[in-house]
Amino acid sequence: MQADFVRRRMAQGIVAAMFAASIVVAGPAAPEAGADGKVPGWVNPCNLPGGKTACGKVEEGAKWIYDKSGADSVVEGVSEAIDFASDPLGYMEQKLRSGTKSMFGAFGEELTGKKPEPAKKGKGG
Repeated sequence: MQADFVRRRMAQGIVAAMFAASIVVAGPAAPEAGADGKVPGWVNPCNLPGGKTACGKVEEGAKWIYDKSGADSVVEGVSEAIDFASDPLGYMEQKLRSGTKSMFGAFGEELTGKKPEPAKKGKGG
């Protein structure tokens, strides 16, 4: 059951990655800048009348697709692999530190019966 779920999520992630790659490859090329170094405003479809609404809807749809596709877990896994490959000891230290912190937080919660206070930022609080 869980293997089917994982296989389905991996397939969705691969499809999302292939779709994104096809848009990058087949998408329109960036327009050439003029003599002043600026791209004309008419090139951006969001600058057309009603374009801001359409661009907002497209952005919402893209965010929804990304959230539902499982691609964020693929991105998270790849970023963790890169972190480990670039600095294995630092990666392990970070994981041990966060594990120890959460373990002591859970023990403190069990012993005292109340949740730990969130950490304060900076010296001033």
